[in-house]
Amino acid sequence: MARPQSPRGQGRRRVIDAAVELFAEQGVSGTSLQMIADHLGVTKAAVYYQFHAKEDIVLAVIESAVEDLAAFVATAEEQALADPTAPDSATLVALHGLVDLMINHRQVVAALMRDPEVERIMAAHENLNSLIDRLVALLLGPEPDLPRRVAVSVVGAGIAQAGIDPRLTDVDDDTLRRHLLELGPTMLAATSSGSDRSHGSGPIGTTPTDSIR
Repeated sequence: MARPQSPRGQGRRRVIDAAVELFAEQGVSGTSLQMIADHLGVTKAAVYYQFHAKEDIVLAVIESAVEDLAAFVATAEEQALADPTAPDSATLVALHGLVDLMINHRQVVAALMRDPEVERIMAAHENLNSLIDRLVALLLGPEPDLPRRVAVSVVGAGIAQAGIDPRLTDVDDDTLRRHLLELGPTMLAATSSGSDRSHGSGPIGTTPTDSIR
């Protein structure tokens, strides 16, 4: 049974929720602590009691997503160690994790994407950047060729864009997840890593026989 939040914990949650709404409308750069306070109907001092700076709020907003990222990257790396001769299995775990991350945090991604202040904050987030590097390595596989590197860039950017594209707001999470999990492996399957070339594997998530049926 989940422990009830303390009054301060509830206050932090209210500030975070209000901030996400305003970030989506105004951008992080265009949102101030005073605006968050006004949105909540409290004083700026009340917001400051929970968070001393807007940067602290942004870090709190992404905290859950970073934890999810760390979890599925670790799982994919364990898969890679368990069967180093089949790196595509680890790639598939990483790809599924990336899609789930975007879907589960769709509102946050939409609120923070492409904001210059968020980019500055994230650039200084060493743990996040390390996790992203590890994720990219899993998607690339060993000794990736140029088409594979381009495909990983396109797939990664495409998954993120799909979550915030206003033309896809009518698509529910489960439907969007299903389509992304169909398209992502297909795009990566057209490319190869060094292991693919050595072992003659088929598209990601298939055996060589499956790929020619």
